[in-house]
Amino acid sequence: MEEENKAPRKTWDLMIGITLVLLGSFRLYNRFQAESEWTFRSLFTIVFIIFGGYLIFRYLQNPDKKD
Repeated sequence: MEEENKAPRKTWDLMIGITLVLLGSFRLYNRFQAESEWTFRSLFTIVFIIFGGYLIFRYLQNPDKKD
């Protein structure tokens, strides 16, 4: 039963990771088009991008084993 719950969670982690990376990158790009200085919001956005990348990395490193 625990294995059944893991697969949807991994899929959600992948979707959340992709969303964080894409939206975070878009926000960071728009912010630097408008202003060229580093602010707390810029650093906070980078943290979200890194966390999204970590979720994607974790998804790709742990393949499902169907034995």
